Amino acid sequence: MSFHRVPLLAAGLATLCLPLLGTQAARANGLFSHVATVRVAVSGAESQAQLASQLRAEGYTNVVLSSVRATPANPHPESDSTLTSHPEQTPVHTGWNGVASKDGRTVQVYAEFSPASDLGRSLAMIDATR
Repeated sequence: MSFHRVPLLAAGLATLCLPLLGTQAARANGLFSHVATVRVAVSGAESQAQLASQLRAEGYTNVVLSSVRATPANPHPESDSTLTSHPEQTPVHTGWNGVASKDGRTVQVYAEFSPASDLGRSLAMIDATR
């Protein structure tokens, strides 16, 4: 490459890149996204049908609970009807149990086992989307 071609190459690259300077690069705000969740304190002897009734009584709709936890290989088990068909026979398990909707937003449902004295404060909406 001769001495005279270097400025031409630089000018050509600058011309190609100028349209990109005005655009905002796509990026995430952090490593993890924020998801609205509802945490439910349960005694440990409840079925998912009882948990669904409790959520509906608190104003949640479209409650879909799964008999298995979400995994990287199966991130949405609530969409498999064979895993959601018998909530009256499925015990509530610690952690993620499914999804529900409230005020037009889908929330993730998490169960936390608590002593009977803590069950008075059973539902706590954690809004992590701000």
